[in-house]
Amino acid sequence: MRRDTARIAGTALRSVSRRIPPVPGDTGCLPRMPLAVRDVLGPELLTTARQALDAAGITAEDARELGCVTASHGATAATAAYIAEVLDGPGPRWLAPECFLDYSPHSLTGRLCIELGLDGTAITLTGPAGGVDALGYAAGMIASGRCARVLVATANWPLPEVPGDTAPTTLSTAAVVLRADGGWGNVTGWRPGGGHPAVRPRNDADDEGGTGAPFAALADWYARRPSNGIELYGGGSRVVLVPGAGA
Repeated sequence: MRRDTARIAGTALRSVSRRIPPVPGDTGCLPRMPLAVRDVLGPELLTTARQALDAAGITAEDARELGCVTASHGATAATAAYIAEVLDGPGPRWLAPECFLDYSPHSLTGRLCIELGLDGTAITLTGPAGGVDALGYAAGMIASGRCARVLVATANWPLPEVPGDTAPTTLSTAAVVLRADGGWGNVTGWRPGGGHPAVRPRNDADDEGGTGAPFAALADWYARRPSNGIELYGGGSRVVLVPGAGA
């Protein structure tokens, strides 16, 4: 059965200042140390996802049938930096085995699905177009009838500009629940770009605001319930928000 709409049922945005855990100078603390993705980023994204599900009125029982699409742009880069720093310093015997689980961006998707009990299709997207593409892909999952409801989540946590800097950086997370019925507004008109010339040329404006910017614009649009639609963009991709009430 084909559905025509992917309605917005709930949104959540969070932005916090968090310090990426540094590699300790004392090997006695290795490998038992906080890991950036497991102990900082993961819990933040999970909290944001739960807020979006609550806003959409999704119970734990309802969540079993949800699909999940996540997007990240450099969000798990802290794991790669940790691995490189330990290899350059104390040596491979001090690497925490868990860090290799968090090396893949799909670890974020897996964590959401396990912690929230999501049993639908799970997809992970990366790169500067990831936020927009996640919304578009999730809308396509609903339009095709593959899922009736989808959790879309994104994370952005840049490394410090200066290697070795221990100052906190801004960790941004966002989540949106799309559904085939109910909600308000429709996510449609997805045009993947990704910056590849064979797909669509990019320009400097495509990356304005980073991966989470489209979600911030979507949340604002959804809260205001305007009579006109808008187009979200990022990394060369486009998606359109059309106003209108659901069933």
